[in-house]
Amino acid sequence: MRRRSHALGVLLIGCFGILTGCQHVALHAGPTLQVELSAVTVDDLLFLAATHARAGDLLRAEQYLSAARQRGHDEASVVYWLVRVCVAASRYQSALSHATNYLRDHPADWALRLVVATIYEALGDVVRAQSELERIVGAEPLMPLPHYRLAMLYRDRHADQERARPHLREYLRLNPTGPHAAEVRSLLVQVVDASVGPRRLPPLPSLGGGEEEMP
Repeated sequence: MRRRSHALGVLLIGCFGILTGCQHVALHAGPTLQVELSAVTVDDLLFLAATHARAGDLLRAEQYLSAARQRGHDEASVVYWLVRVCVAASRYQSALSHATNYLRDHPADWALRLVVATIYEALGDVVRAQSELERIVGAEPLMPLPHYRLAMLYRDRHADQERARPHLREYLRLNPTGPHAAEVRSLLVQVVDASVGPRRLPPLPSLGGGEEEMP
């Protein structure tokens, strides 16, 4: 449970970091949401979504984002916002739905796929998280973070600890001063020690010339 909360926390960091630069767009009250949506331009819909997200009205933010998508706004931008808003609202299945639908047509969006893998891991679906991470690492081996995330999954399963080692090393090679570098160095020592197993102490020296050495 602790690892799931940590994973979600990592995912949420920066979700609303770019909101500080968004414009505040006032929306006049209307009898229905559809009337409200028709009163603004496609470009303003994204700004409105950001405004409502800042105010904590995540459901309304999602509605504006969905409307922006339907009216032809840049799909990649809208999907990223949709995923972030849904995660912030703890609507993880909705976040996955938005992301996976987009990835069907844009399978090489590795940044979004990494977010999907993180959501799966946070929800406890380790099999799917591992599958997504292995796909990213295979296609984009120079991205350091997927190596780290995959190594963490391998490390948590004793049978796969040997598989964690090359990804830990690759993370350090690609990002030797990265935010996980110190942790990775420590983990590498642990993984090596676990693979070696318990060490047998060397024999103690004889206490007397005529006595046998202790085993």
